[in-house]
Amino acid sequence: MRWLWLQKTDSRRPWTGLPIQVPSKARAFFSKVLVSMVGNGHSTLFWSDNWLQGKSISIIAPSLFSIIPKKIAKIRTVHEALLNNRWIYDIRGGLTVGVLADYFKLWDCLSGFELHPLIEDRHIFSIARDGKYSAKAAYKGLFLGSCAFGHYKRVWKTWAPSKCRFFLWLVAHNRCWTADRLAKRGLNHPSSCPLCDQEPETINHLLVSCVFARIFWYNLLRKFGLDNLAPQPGLTSFLEWWEIASETVQGMVKKGLSSLISLGAWTIWNHRNRCVFDGQTPSLPSILRQADDERRLWELAGAKGLSFLAASLTNG
Repeated sequence: MRWLWLQKTDSRRPWTGLPIQVPSKARAFFSKVLVSMVGNGHSTLFWSDNWLQGKSISIIAPSLFSIIPKKIAKIRTVHEALLNNRWIYDIRGGLTVGVLADYFKLWDCLSGFELHPLIEDRHIFSIARDGKYSAKAAYKGLFLGSCAFGHYKRVWKTWAPSKCRFFLWLVAHNRCWTADRLAKRGLNHPSSCPLCDQEPETINHLLVSCVFARIFWYNLLRKFGLDNLAPQPGLTSFLEWWEIASETVQGMVKKGLSSLISLGAWTIWNHRNRCVFDGQTPSLPSILRQADDERRLWELAGAKGLSFLAASLTNG
């Protein structure tokens, strides 16, 4: 997009007249956010640029624009098009009712429009505060209208191996292959939770509502004096519980807790998979031992929050 911006705003560069290879999506985005204020009309494209009432003719008169040859639309400037109404001669193809209606509409829009020979065209990058292109403004513009992911920091900024953070991202978007998702697609699935054998399995049930999971969390957190933060009966959202628990503590304890919750969720998921695919029996001592072994490996790999919790336990 910077190349396109420089081509439009700095004609002194020797390459501005050459065709520039730019990805189609970048070119389309640029054409939507660039607004041209016409002076002499030498650097504004008549058919393609947003210059007439802040819009392009492709928007104002789409039927008429559809019969304009692309080669002409890419090079015809406003100055050339308005000279003796040359734009009329660019019209090719059948004159349908829609085309004729657009023709008269465009004629009305152009009536009274005058060029100013001594004033250069001015181009505005509309999504930037100062109207000038910047990579920062373009990058932000790519995310206009997108939805923010509220749990971004807890999922992606917590110290945990990449595979665990990716798993938590799947949890946040309900993309884990638990029984409820398998059932929706007509695939074989367990009739009840593999760990408690009491309720239908969903990812939130598996991580916080399951009796087995709640006992696991209580024992895992109790080791660090955080058992008061364990999920309580009636809780139905893993991420909501994580958010509430995180807001209860501060500093390094908060970092350690987030890593511990990430580790616990990852351990529950792996234990569940062993029960489903390997035929193992749910075992609380086994899953706690697995979590403890994994925690030590994380500490050795640089999980400072977990190391802080372990040190606090030792000092206490």
